[in-house]
Amino acid sequence: MKANEAPEKIYLFKNPINETPDDRWLSKRSCNDDVEYILTDTFIEKACSFVKRKLNDYIVVDIDNKYEGIDGLFFEDFRKYMEGE
Repeated sequence: MKANEAPEKIYLFKNPINETPDDRWLSKRSCNDDVEYILTDTFIEKACSFVKRKLNDYIVVDIDNKYEGIDGLFFEDFRKYMEGE
């Protein structure tokens, strides 16, 4: 990483003394309670990648092979994917 580039993700953690968010950040997660921040460009690329690969699995068609809409499960799976599950 160049000096003027930000990492794709940073993590904020609780100060163990007073249990408040610390004003320093880490480049790697130290525990599950850390708050993850991600670059907007990285977030958008991850979202586009999922949609490109998975959208056809969720398209609902009627008996005449006409497009009817997107199955509601798509949005739940999309949310889980974006959360890293």
